Amino acid sequence: MDAMAEIRQTFFEECADGLAELESGLLAIENGSANSDTVNAVFRAVHSIKGGAGAFNLNELVQFAHIFETTLDELRSNRLAASPDIVKVLLRSADVLADLVLAARDGGEADAARTAIVSEELAAFVGGGHGAASGGVAAKASADVVNDDGMEGLDFTPVTVDLSDMMDFSADNRFRVTFKPRAELYEKANETSRLIRECLALGSGMVTCDASELPALADLQPEGACLTWTINLTTQAPEAAIREIFEFVEWDCDLTVERVEDDAAGDAGDIDAALAALLMQIQSDSPSAGIEDIDEPAEAAAAMPVEFDNVVPMPVAAVSEPRAEVSPAAEPASRAKAAADGGDAKGGAGAPPPATIRVDLDRVDRLINLVGELVIHQVMLSQRVAQAGLPRASEVAVGMDELEQLTREIQDSVMAIRAQPVKSVFQKLPRLVREVADVTGKQVRLVTEGEWTEVDKTVIERLSDPLTHMIRNAIDHGIESPEKRRDVGKHEEGTVRVAAMHRSGRIVIEISDDGAGINRAVVRNIAVTKNLIPADANLTDEETDNLIFLPGFSTKDKVSELSGRGVGMDVVKRSVQALGGRVSISSRPGEGSVFTMSLPLTLAVLDGMIVTAGEHTLVVPLTAIIETLKPKPGEVRGFGRGQRVIAVRDKFLPLVDVAARLGYREEPTDAESGVAILVETENGMRSALLLDAIQGQRQVVIKSLEANYGHVPGVAAATILGDGRVALILDIDVVAATGRAEQHYTSLNLQAAE
Repeated sequence: MDAMAEIRQTFFEECADGLAELESGLLAIENGSANSDTVNAVFRAVHSIKGGAGAFNLNELVQFAHIFETTLDELRSNRLAASPDIVKVLLRSADVLADLVLAARDGGEADAARTAIVSEELAAFVGGGHGAASGGVAAKASADVVNDDGMEGLDFTPVTVDLSDMMDFSADNRFRVTFKPRAELYEKANETSRLIRECLALGSGMVTCDASELPALADLQPEGACLTWTINLTTQAPEAAIREIFEFVEWDCDLTVERVEDDAAGDAGDIDAALAALLMQIQSDSPSAGIEDIDEPAEAAAAMPVEFDNVVPMPVAAVSEPRAEVSPAAEPASRAKAAADGGDAKGGAGAPPPATIRVDLDRVDRLINLVGELVIHQVMLSQRVAQAGLPRASEVAVGMDELEQLTREIQDSVMAIRAQPVKSVFQKLPRLVREVADVTGKQVRLVTEGEWTEVDKTVIERLSDPLTHMIRNAIDHGIESPEKRRDVGKHEEGTVRVAAMHRSGRIVIEISDDGAGINRAVVRNIAVTKNLIPADANLTDEETDNLIFLPGFSTKDKVSELSGRGVGMDVVKRSVQALGGRVSISSRPGEGSVFTMSLPLTLAVLDGMIVTAGEHTLVVPLTAIIETLKPKPGEVRGFGRGQRVIAVRDKFLPLVDVAARLGYREEPTDAESGVAILVETENGMRSALLLDAIQGQRQVVIKSLEANYGHVPGVAAATILGDGRVALILDIDVVAATGRAEQHYTSLNLQAAE
């Protein structure tokens, strides 16, 4: 990859971050919880995308971003109120901007009609309709991308511009520029001295530094900022020229630029002129002289009538390259690049954000695979040492224990690299909700919780499709129309809630709505009509709800852009099962539905109990195990046809014979000679697994069985043992399923397959 291609790729990666920040900021504004920092962050995101797009001549993207940016500038300047109508347009604008970025990245084309409509809506907020946008804002945006090599192909409409209000060529324009850098200014490699130098290049003036907030040396934080700079500037340039110098840092500092009238400037102007003349004389006599050599004039200036609290004055002449910008008193802060203020951009205490790097996902995947192989070989060595009969206190055995601990730490560290918050998936949902709500004509509000819940990146990448199907179904079928909601006493605006949480070593994602719920009578009739269940089938409410996961089930008579409840839900179930997870439904008619996805935190490793069933070795996930016990005489009782239960602390739990369930033996296992493992399923139901023996606890590397062989009921995945054999990892929820419900679902699956 050449250098320009790498820069282009980096630009689009940064665009993704900017769009995410833009989306979250606009949603905060919509919810009324935004402050000036949020508005500035939104403006910054669009401004950065526009600047990068101009470097690559992405004209369409630049033009729209410029119109978008202009509207946001009105918003942050309080010249435009963040009304609900305006925020809706801004959210649509964010969607258009994302489409334009995607088209520029992939070489496609965005919807030109939609872009034009939204551009006209934005232009209307800043004065004028489409004509204003195209003749003024858009034309300026086009001009922004013209570079020195004379780019051709752009049409410009001459516009008469009155600059009388912008420029004043009189020789006595006086401004007082006060700015206090924040820590973020230095984090982005900006320099205070450079900004001061640029200001002084416009004319002549005096610079003072307010060090009153400089803490004691013991409390100094090198990465902070606590100095305030004041520049009394005399120049022929207008105020706009001064603000242009701070254009790219104004959100990282507190900046004020105010005109000083001649009569108000008074003595300050005389001081400026006298000190400027003095410095010019000193520099002409000794070119190597710097600010450090004129302490006495500086001290004299401090005694003059110009009053600043606890300041260190610094006289500077109208020279293009001053040799020093700070006085000796401010030197400690300068050496630290900025003195500490003990706070962040908001003024509160806090450490700077951690440094990050971008790494190709393929490299991380390779690292994880190698660590997985390391774990397997470490287990092999441990077994060889155990088989050799070496005492636990021997050097080899002690070394193997240390190797095991080190391998575990490496494993955890590498897995933490792949752990990502689900926020990246959740950020795509607001746009989806808006689009589906517009298509269906419904009012829907999205609420997300637990967006910082971390999970393996592979799981995150494969969450998007199932979530998309469920959100569409929740809005299209679950949420009622505003009229129907009004008739039943509900608020016209429906709510879709998406929450992520950790539970028992897994990640659980709930998608709930406050709509009409599942109409079980309709669902049952459709299933019977489509021959998915017998007409005389006796189903519980839960079983009826789960019929929507059967292939071919649909509540819609006609195929439309949006699927009905059931269309695509079988795909959702297969997608979740492919991740080693499961999906369940809970619905209350008239109150809404809750879809729950339970997924493993990682697809790479798990802690498991190595057990024996028949002549086979299996792995039971440790997160599902409550306790192990040895059945005693009288605790195991039979009922029905081949069913058994076990008494555990005055409660009877189903006893599942794993060897018989998986077909390893035909005769039932002797309960008193075996061992029982008490497990808990995702829905909170408890069962006891009857096994022949327990070998021990071990961390195992997960290998996909479906990718290498196929789907096996009751088996979630496979692993490689220390002796090289393959062991199956049990799917506890399937294996522990007992009684009529299990038999019924087996018949349903067989009928669906036929």
